[in-house]
Amino acid sequence: MSTSRTAVFQNRGTIVLILAITVGFGIEIATNSVGNDDALLKLGALPDNGQLHGEVWRIATYSFLHFNWLHLLLNVGLLFWIGRIVEQEVGAGQGALIYFVSVICSAAVILLMHNWHPKQGGTVGASGGVFGLLGAALIISYRQNGGRRLQKWLWIVLLAGFGVSLLPDVSMAGHIGGIIGGVPVALLVNVRRNEN
Repeated sequence: MSTSRTAVFQNRGTIVLILAITVGFGIEIATNSVGNDDALLKLGALPDNGQLHGEVWRIATYSFLHFNWLHLLLNVGLLFWIGRIVEQEVGAGQGALIYFVSVICSAAVILLMHNWHPKQGGTVGASGGVFGLLGAALIISYRQNGGRRLQKWLWIVLLAGFGVSLLPDVSMAGHIGGIIGGVPVALLVNVRRNEN
């Protein structure tokens, strides 16, 4: 089996998440919803007024939607890099657990913040899950006595991500919520032992 094909099979959880996110964006394109808050709310965005009105499915669906191409490419690129790191250490099932706990915690923090400070529009994006995986990758790398170079890059990406969170229309609450979800799960999951 070729190396690239083996890599896809070794990282199937990450690839499945990326495909699901891509399908979500495809639905946005098909329904002319890209960049349109009202249309994204109809597709499953988190409402920025903080009110779910019983539509609890939004705590997951928002993560498969993205505001525009740049938003999609940033999240998918980071998910491809960080998701593979986590999945190689804990497996697809535990990697997915970290991701979805992070997505849900991200949604909870976003909703809490928007209950205090409601506004118009909706929140979308996989970055809560990505930040959770990033925090998990750091925890796992320290648990495994991982390489300093990887740890340095993870810290750089984390700090850059929080820097980007200071920009308008970027959800600092969502990013913090993702970390809050990912780190504790990373402390609890079984980490594969290095065979070298």
